[in-house]
Amino acid sequence: MSTSLLEQLRRYGEDFEAAQTEIPLDRLKDPPVAIPTISRRRGLAVAVAAAVALLVLIGGAFLFGGPFGGDEQPPVVTKPEQTPLPAFIPAPGLDSWQQVGADLMYPVVGLFDMTQAGPWLVAVGFDPGGDMRQDGVILASRDGRYWIRFAENDPALTTGTVLIYGIVQGGPGLVAVGMSCEDAGFPCETGPHPTVWTSVDATSWTRTPHDPDLYGELGSMEDIVATDDGIVAVGVIEAQAAGEGTSTSAVWLSVDGLEWSRVWDGVPGTYLLGVAARPDGVIVGVGGATDQSGATVGAAWVSTGPDQWERVDQSSTAFTSPTGLDVVILDVAAGPAGFTAVGSEGSSLVAVWRSVDGRSWTRVDTADQPFGDTGTLASIAAVDSGWIAGGPDFSSGFGPATLWTSPDGLTWHRVSVLDSQYVSAVVATDAGTAAVAGARRADNDNHAAVWVGPTFDPNVPPPDPGSDSPIASASLEAGLSCEELASAGLSYARAVVYGMRHALLADLDPDADGIPCESAYPSAEVAEVFHDPEGPAVRIVSDLPNLRFTATGPAVEAGLMCPAGTTEFTHEPKPTRMDALFRWEDIYRCDDGSGSFTLGVDVFVDLGDRGYGIWDIASRPGTNQSLIGGGWTDTAVDVSDVSVGRIVVGTGGG
Repeated sequence: MSTSLLEQLRRYGEDFEAAQTEIPLDRLKDPPVAIPTISRRRGLAVAVAAAVALLVLIGGAFLFGGPFGGDEQPPVVTKPEQTPLPAFIPAPGLDSWQQVGADLMYPVVGLFDMTQAGPWLVAVGFDPGGDMRQDGVILASRDGRYWIRFAENDPALTTGTVLIYGIVQGGPGLVAVGMSCEDAGFPCETGPHPTVWTSVDATSWTRTPHDPDLYGELGSMEDIVATDDGIVAVGVIEAQAAGEGTSTSAVWLSVDGLEWSRVWDGVPGTYLLGVAARPDGVIVGVGGATDQSGATVGAAWVSTGPDQWERVDQSSTAFTSPTGLDVVILDVAAGPAGFTAVGSEGSSLVAVWRSVDGRSWTRVDTADQPFGDTGTLASIAAVDSGWIAGGPDFSSGFGPATLWTSPDGLTWHRVSVLDSQYVSAVVATDAGTAAVAGARRADNDNHAAVWVGPTFDPNVPPPDPGSDSPIASASLEAGLSCEELASAGLSYARAVVYGMRHALLADLDPDADGIPCESAYPSAEVAEVFHDPEGPAVRIVSDLPNLRFTATGPAVEAGLMCPAGTTEFTHEPKPTRMDALFRWEDIYRCDDGSGSFTLGVDVFVDLGDRGYGIWDIASRPGTNQSLIGGGWTDTAVDVSDVSVGRIVVGTGGG
């Protein structure tokens, strides 16, 4: 959900430099673009040869125009159905996957969406801005290699907080959606609300004023698609100052991208995150819903018209988790063979769904497929010969982000492993190539990134780039024994992660001594996870549920965190916490007989190939400060590693 995402982005929106290096204009193969006005006559769709992630493109094509700031006006295309669509022509030499535009994209924090619009790739995202509040970012490239930033100082993109989640070609030229607020607080004092931005030529933008009756008091537009009936945006609204469970899915419609109507509201507890449309007018929306038990389940809606929506397969087990984990569908694409959707189960297992008609859905069996430790597929795009998908997304941590292709949505092949990053959008261009937008993790910061690759054919995948890596715990079925895990090649730390993911730690610990699988692995590997003598000043051995643990180190001995001499503590597990990448929450308390207070709250964090770590809120009398562990080094104010230390469990510790 965007609200939780905003909370996460708040951490990343600080301490970024305002300076940025621009790409010289002489590096561009063509001058900037002007976008013609499309006909407002309904039913005139211009199909792109290959569908792109999140979006079905319609409307007039990008045409070559004069320089920015010139007097030349963009031409008007009166019959867009007769106007040839310029092709995207990749730069020469793109015979392997590579990151592009890095010098322009710093200090942009991340990109949320990307689309092909005529011969251009257009990406949207955000940076911290001069006032350290999120500003909207518009980037474009004619060949995929060289990029330029548009409208950097446009008030429509810089006033208040701006987060753009989706963009489509249509209306006056380009239409983008997301959420924003106009006030000066950080983050939004009044709360973010759904917002639309439009532009004729990408050089200047118009932002819709907030209308609570139309857009709702709070919420966001999450995705957008152009159809024969107009431009459709989907998202979520929430009543002002309302409590939990009041989020409601919503659909908006515009014939021209300028005038909008809210045409449908779902029931409370639902939200729409992605939308796709077939040429025959069938529109599918995907997202999540809260069921009667309070768990999050996947949800899909089908529409035969923008104002006629129906939630489908509500009782289907395809949208639920057999182990009670949260399930969410993040994206959907429409192709010649129907619809394919992607998402996650518990942020630890990838999830793929297929539907021929948008009404009846089945979940694809991914247990024996090469998804490794990737826990989320964030984006999917359709091509004539199949599908291409990428992950993980922002909420599921950083990669290595990976791309997969499939000829049918059922059998998947890993085709490229990229850098430590997240994926927000995968685009299949009409040149037979692909591009990925998201962010790259470097120097303890997030940096917006785009990767472009060579032509591909889902029916003829290249050699698996991850085939030489150890078998991943996420790809194994539940119920394996310790001996089977060891025989499969999992390290001891991975075996523990496997037990965490499948809630099988008790089954893997037959002697109930608190250490699973110790008889199946060398003692040195077990000791590395549970008893490393080179730990920090305070070391809590084991955050695993229902295990005994002790704390040692000078801080404990000095009585800084608990009474002197206290070494045994009570443990209060909370396994129901399943939001984002946090698998569960544990509370530790120490008691010397005169009363107890909280020692710390730890949350298991799954870091995929980087191992796993712990987020620790450490407490002392009168204080409650944050310290991030498990491989991270962000120390909060007044808390030091010397006095508090980090919890170290597994390969992600340090």
